[in-house]
Amino acid sequence: MNGRNIVVTGASRGIGTYIARALAAKGANLLLVARSEHELRRLAAELRTRDNVVAIATVDLSRPDAAEQVAAAARAELEHVDVLVNNAALELQRRFHTLAADEIEEVIRVDLITPIALTRLLLPQMLERGYGRIVNISSLAGHVGFPFTEAYAASKDGLIAFGRVLRNDYRRSGVSASAVVLGAVKHAGIGQRTIDELGLKQNTGFMVTPEKVARAVVRAIEKDAAELVVMPGPGRSLKALMDRFPGFGPAITRMSGGGTFMEHVADRREAAAARAAV
Repeated sequence: MNGRNIVVTGASRGIGTYIARALAAKGANLLLVARSEHELRRLAAELRTRDNVVAIATVDLSRPDAAEQVAAAARAELEHVDVLVNNAALELQRRFHTLAADEIEEVIRVDLITPIALTRLLLPQMLERGYGRIVNISSLAGHVGFPFTEAYAASKDGLIAFGRVLRNDYRRSGVSASAVVLGAVKHAGIGQRTIDELGLKQNTGFMVTPEKVARAVVRAIEKDAAELVVMPGPGRSLKALMDRFPGFGPAITRMSGGGTFMEHVADRREAAAARAAV
């Protein structure tokens, strides 16, 4: 990937920072995208060397014109894009019936619509150059049946399906797509942020490290892997069981205490939302 131009969304914190560091270590030029300018600038300063370009684009990916903003920044800062890593994600982790319509739309836009729109805008230049990689960071949420994640799970499963068809349609032209499917990630990611935000205690033995996620992204790009499952143990086999037996994932969630944990999270989040509305 030395000298490749790569866009990473959701790069200001969590998993995105680890992905950016792993790509920079491979010699890639980066456009880091997120809402937080201060955190982006700090990461860019850390990763920038005399031999690479590390630029930032402060963009709210929930906006209808977010994809156009990112594509314009990529043209200005990198000229062309070789790899797009759709990493940004939003999950509200509340009971579905308590969410407002605009909250559901925001989750789906950040997690699915903007990645698809951005891919569409960057795809022609990849086809013209005969090389391109789209790496979609997805989740096991839809397969596990993790409670209170309806919109998030739908978006993340949709991202897998989108990438599969894209890969089939364009791979002969030198452009391909990969899915990196995550379980829970310790020290980073949505699950860890929830634990930290609410001051909860949770067993992290079932969680993977963000460094392992970053290595999977590098492998997806370098090896053109169709799908990589990142979770402890035989992750791919477990996902295959979940695909084959829809009740298997929810059963694991119940046995692991995940349902009880998420119910507690939902209660806390809904109480906070009710206080804010007063």
